Amino acid sequence: MKILVAVGSKYGATREVAKHIADQIAERGFDVDFADACDVQGLHFYDAVVLGSAVYGGLWRRDASNLLRQNTEELQKKDVWLFSVGMETVIKPGQPLDESDGFKELVGAHDHARFPGALDYDRLNVGEKALITALNPPRGDFRDFEAVRDWTSEIVQRLEELSFA
Repeated sequence: MKILVAVGSKYGATREVAKHIADQIAERGFDVDFADACDVQGLHFYDAVVLGSAVYGGLWRRDASNLLRQNTEELQKKDVWLFSVGMETVIKPGQPLDESDGFKELVGAHDHARFPGALDYDRLNVGEKALITALNPPRGDFRDFEAVRDWTSEIVQRLEELSFA
């Protein structure tokens, strides 16, 4: 079974989450390709896709959301898992968390996981620093690799079931 783990990441924190996912799936004997979403040339080679993105201002990175939107029909025919990585923001009751809320239903994904991200103020550009200063979110690395590992274990279990079906 050929698996693609693709990611949209600006500063690398989300890419590291995706790499952990890819490595864990590969450790269980699956043939895994790991790629930045902008480098994916097609999905027809893959039996399953794990696609994730960093979330900025409620939006997935454009390369990841474009990959999903441009390949919706093909993704609907595959086993798909989605994940988002980002800093928590204040959400009003009933307000969608981000644009990816509808992605799970759009492609029929098994799951859409949300993981906390990392905010390294020193790596931000001037505009981002101004926005961060105004919003004043917590700074630091809040990624939970144990939660990522647990979620990926569920994916691997399902992939193993699909392999023997």
